[in-house]
This record gives sequence, C-alpha cells and structure tokens, in this order.
Amino acid sequence: MLDLAKYQDMRYDDDEYNCLHFAVDIYRDITGKDMGIYVGELLTGRKKRKINTDKLKEFKQLKAPSDPCLVIMHGAELHTGIYHQDKIMHFNDLGVHCAAPHIAESRYGRITYYAI
Repeated sequence: MLDLAKYQDMRYDDDEYNCLHFAVDIYRDITGKDMGIYVGELLTGRKKRKINTDKLKEFKQLKAPSDPCLVIMHGAELHTGIYHQDKIMHFNDLGVHCAAPHIAESRYGRITYYAI
C-alpha cells in the first residue's frame, strides 16, 4: 500500500525536488522500479519548462491510463504525475495532491498517459 504521508513535509523546489522528482519516487514506491534513469532529462525547470521530446519518444503513449503510468499535463505550464488507483498523484508548491483525472484535467489542461 502506498503511503503518501512520508511526502507531506517535502517542499517543492523547481531544481531540487519538483513534480518529476515526486513522480519518480512515487513510481518507485508503487513498483519497486526506478524510472528516474529514463526520465532524468524529460522535464526541464519551470523557468524554461518544456518536454524533451526526444526522451518522450522512448515511452509508449497510451489511449487510456494503465495503473501505474506516467502522466503529462499540458496546461499553461507542463506538469507531471503518476496515475495509480484511479487517481493522478502529483506534487506542486502546495504539496502532494491526488485527483481524479477529470479534476486534474480541469486544473492543468490536456492529459496524456505514458507506459514506462
């Protein structure tokens, strides 16, 4: 069972611990696998936020979410999380969030899912 309590005191820092760092940690907690080796260069810092499309091509885009999978949210800013147990788990400067996909989509824009 995933325990998000250990992340409650984490502080968002765009360079040191951002939404992608959180997604890597959560994915490791869920699966025991380290996706960090695959996504290390995927998402740049907020000041120049963009997706490294060459890295993204290494993942298979899914038509529907698969548990667990990587989530990219395409809104005013790019944001990432992990889909697990019908929720998108993500992290921002307000802390840890778990939201149904339709709620996350209303807040962050179009959502795409990727197999890791």
